[in-house]
Amino acid sequence: MVQLLNKYFLSLHGNKSEISRSIRLARIKLGHFETVNSYLKDLSSELKNGNGLETFLKSHSLKQKEKFEIIFKKIYPRLKKLNGVITLSRSGTVLEVFKLWHQKNQKLKVVVCESRPQYEGRLMAKELAANSINVELITDAMMGLYIPKIDAAIIGADAVLINGNVVNKVGSKALALLCREYKKPFYAVAFRSKLAKIKIFQPMKDDPQEIWEKKVKNLSISNIYFEEIEKKLITKIFTD
Repeated sequence: MVQLLNKYFLSLHGNKSEISRSIRLARIKLGHFETVNSYLKDLSSELKNGNGLETFLKSHSLKQKEKFEIIFKKIYPRLKKLNGVITLSRSGTVLEVFKLWHQKNQKLKVVVCESRPQYEGRLMAKELAANSINVELITDAMMGLYIPKIDAAIIGADAVLINGNVVNKVGSKALALLCREYKKPFYAVAFRSKLAKIKIFQPMKDDPQEIWEKKVKNLSISNIYFEEIEKKLITKIFTD
């Protein structure tokens, strides 16, 4: 997510008023992401100082690339004999791992769960396809049909708690449980900046209209974006 933001701000580096407006909007919509807040804080400081904004943005892109390569080098020994993998939602870190992996294995096949209610998995699938990676998009409810066919699951992380549990898009825990049932490795990849200082995660409900706009008597709708995946369900977490 930070990678996409940085790319967007780089395209605006000559328009400080638009960058300021976009920073305000990003804080409103993405303020619950610790890494996004940290990035926006640094960007705001650069914007306020008035020096080296373009340098900051380009330097950030290079540092991100280096981090992706570090993570990939760590996880690749686990992947080099595999051909099929499943993921859920969109993760910039997972995307870059797949791109680097595909350079070494042209036979790589990625199954992507679409990730309701905002369908970030569709964006992930589109980006993988644009990089000539063989990809199949499925509904979240279909993951049980595909686990027996794949070699491993890889997800990103919105946070890694002190106790080693991972917080990620809802559906990730179901994927982890299926991997345990079918004895498939379940990996998580994340920057060290995702290491949180908390050990308790509180799920929050979002707008129920994202699930269904229709109002029905005696019907309540829950819309929860993120959930906690216990450490015992995770084969290994890879960071930079």
